[in-house]
Amino acid sequence: MIVQINAPTGRIEKFLAAFLRLFLRLTFKTLIGPGTSVKAQRRWVQLLALLMPGRGGIASRSVDVNGLSVEVLSPKKSDSKNVILFLHGGAFCLGSNFSHRSLCSHLAFESGMPIWVPNYRLAPEHPYPAALDDAVSIYQALLRQGYSSQHIVIAGDSAGGSLALALAIRLKKMGVPPPACMALISPVTDGLAIRQSQFLGGRGDPMISYEWLGQGLNWFNPPEISEFSPLKIDLTGLPPMLIQVGQEEILLNDSLQLEARATHFNVACHLECYLERWHVFHLQTLYLKSSKDAIRSLVQFTHQHLPL
Repeated sequence: MIVQINAPTGRIEKFLAAFLRLFLRLTFKTLIGPGTSVKAQRRWVQLLALLMPGRGGIASRSVDVNGLSVEVLSPKKSDSKNVILFLHGGAFCLGSNFSHRSLCSHLAFESGMPIWVPNYRLAPEHPYPAALDDAVSIYQALLRQGYSSQHIVIAGDSAGGSLALALAIRLKKMGVPPPACMALISPVTDGLAIRQSQFLGGRGDPMISYEWLGQGLNWFNPPEISEFSPLKIDLTGLPPMLIQVGQEEILLNDSLQLEARATHFNVACHLECYLERWHVFHLQTLYLKSSKDAIRSLVQFTHQHLPL
């Protein structure tokens, strides 16, 4: 099922969207890529994250899982038995729980659930399978904490969306109980298709280039294995999934193909295409009503698949 969602028509929203589109093109797309070292890219992303702070009313604590740092964001008044494991994006080489504080704190507030955001190991220092092994480790830690699999949501954006999907596929192979559902924001499902799909996005993605995405994929360097080949394998038995994607982004076709593939194998799949929006616009919750609306829709989907 594919639903197109119009951008809000208010003048303030239109102005802020136009400003952010230009800002991202100048400060992210032109500076993040093969011409910049991975260390410099990470420092720049951390600086930009200061402009996208988390919302108030959220408690933060750090937990250690097998030497892996995990930030847990929770509403200050919450006794939810449900939990979201969120895997941040960044082309497998950038990003952290700090860079995604805005998105994840709003997700915690709207859902009333704790959000576990691990700083999984990044490429190129830690190529495949490090990140996926870390994701499996965190999921198993949630089970040890007493969370039933039917009370767990796995979610992620961009490369993190790809990692969340890979986690669900790996769990199926391992015979581990699957999560209640998945929420995937602009997942990478077919990096080879980005040159074909870059023209589908109207004005073009102001945030990421296929050169940068290609660099991240090369550094991560997954072999031809099923976890990272969701468009080539049998997806039968995966939990229900929500896919959210922007109309303007180069990964639009990745999401469209994943929805078609999941539907083919009778996996309940709902795709929301946000018109006039770009790659993971959810990060700009401080500025855009459409970002908050998308997060609320994601929360509504999870609540439909979680026990009361």
